Amino acid sequence: MPTYRERLLARTRLTGNTLCVGLDPVLKKLPPPAGGKDARPADRIRRFYADLLEAMARRNLFPAAVKPNSAYFEALGLDVLAVLPPLIREYREAGMLVILDAKRGDISTSSGAYAEAAFDAFGADAVTVAPYMGSDSLGPFQDAAAKRAQGQGAYVLVRTSNPGARDFQELTVDLGGGERLPLYRVVARQVAAWDRGDLGAVVGATAPGELESLVAYWRSLGNEIPMLIPGISVGGIGQGGDVADVLRAIKGGGGDPALHLLNSSSGVNYAYERFPALAPAEASLKAIEEVFSALR
Repeated sequence: MPTYRERLLARTRLTGNTLCVGLDPVLKKLPPPAGGKDARPADRIRRFYADLLEAMARRNLFPAAVKPNSAYFEALGLDVLAVLPPLIREYREAGMLVILDAKRGDISTSSGAYAEAAFDAFGADAVTVAPYMGSDSLGPFQDAAAKRAQGQGAYVLVRTSNPGARDFQELTVDLGGGERLPLYRVVARQVAAWDRGDLGAVVGATAPGELESLVAYWRSLGNEIPMLIPGISVGGIGQGGDVADVLRAIKGGGGDPALHLLNSSSGVNYAYERFPALAPAEASLKAIEEVFSALR
């Protein structure tokens, strides 16, 4: 059975890109229903992402992965949440890796249930997890992945892109013997130690210095951990992360760019705001092409 890392590398090399498109439906930002008719939120969201997938297939223009954020679906009610599993299945059937952005993490029994939900009920290839509760919280995700034949995995929050990341992640930890590291680096070391080819790390695009140092650090440990890098902006829409800066950081740390997914959500989802003459799905493809060009 291939590991998640092996599947990731096979996918990025097949497609020739490392783009991950976030699927984050904000109802008030979705284009109005055709003809201005009322439509249920579930139907609007289903149509929006089905149109995007159809446009990708029509143009044979696929990202390496997609990342639905479960919170956006949950917030709109159970009928919208019910849209998520079939969307995941359809995007996977089209060849894309699907990362469920759920940021789970709890005591071991609860983590085991979260893992079953991510891998079975939702059918995702990977899930984002929080490491704060330690190895017995993260282990059930690895155990669940190991029991499944598809090579699934988990991305651990290491150095995130939000402004409040510095509140805890940059605190200095005294490890004894004169060794002092920022907390995010301690987490990074543990991820490398726990990895069985099934772990990745969430590292924000808005902190390229830390990103470069993490790649170099993992390389020094002999285990370059695949990163999921959120915060990429496209056409000025997004959190401000720049593709060129991220690629420069990965290469500066001696890393393999094919291992690391660069995620854009708003910049692709709502590209129709920049290209009003295009249908929403075609506008999203235009934004995807912009990222592909920057990745070359």
